[in-house]
Order: sequence, then C-alpha cells, then structure tokens
Amino acid sequence: MKKVMLIAACLLSLTVVNAQEASNGQRKAHKEANNATPEQRAQKHVDALAAELSLTEDQKPKIYNLALAKVKKADEIRAKYKGAENKDAQATELKALKKEFHTNVKAVLTPEQLEKLKAVQKEKKATGKQSAIDAD
Repeated sequence: MKKVMLIAACLLSLTVVNAQEASNGQRKAHKEANNATPEQRAQKHVDALAAELSLTEDQKPKIYNLALAKVKKADEIRAKYKGAENKDAQATELKALKKEFHTNVKAVLTPEQLEKLKAVQKEKKATGKQSAIDAD
C-alpha cells in the first residue's frame, strides 16, 4: 500500500513539474514577443498576413507601414495607461486603433484577398485563434 501511495505521489509531482515547465515556456515566448522592437513586430504582422493572403511585393511595404504605425500607436496608448486602475479607456482606444488598421489594410487588399481574409477570420474564430490581421 505504501509503495502504491509513493508511486502515485511521484506521478503527481512529475505531472505538476511538466505543467509548470509548459507554462514557463509560454510565458517566455510571450515575453520575447513583448521585447521585440516595433519594426520586428510590424514585420511579423506583414509576414503572417503574407502567408495567409499571398500579399504581392507591392502590398508588403504598404502594409508594413500601416502595421508599424499601429504598433507604435498601441505602445503609446499602453504607456499612457500604464499603472492606471481602470483600463477601459485604454481598451477603447486600442479597439479604435485596431478598427482603423483593419480599414486601412482592407483598402490595400484585392477583392480576392478580402474574400480569403473573411474565410480565414471565420475559420480562426471557430478555433478560438487570432487571424494575422488581429495579431499585435
């Protein structure tokens, strides 16, 4: 009986350690994304959109400039509300910024790419993931 309890305790502790390591890995990846420069984050945005929508070489710099402006403005908004207890105003400003970015990106896309974007967004929403246009 003691051996069974000891084995159960060991298995439980291994499970907890593995879960902790997985959680730390996710935190590390999130922290690395936050440490990226605005230019790197904008380029990552463009790369993800290019993969999803097959952007042309002409569209990539346009979307990069839009993404860079969005990332910099989002950083300014977050800095403005850093330490604030009520983050509702921050959320409202970021939501407006995101909506403006979507509108500007959609103006650069072709009708075929817009259809593809709608399909990708619908698919990602069903799986609970963000599409490339919604990433930061």
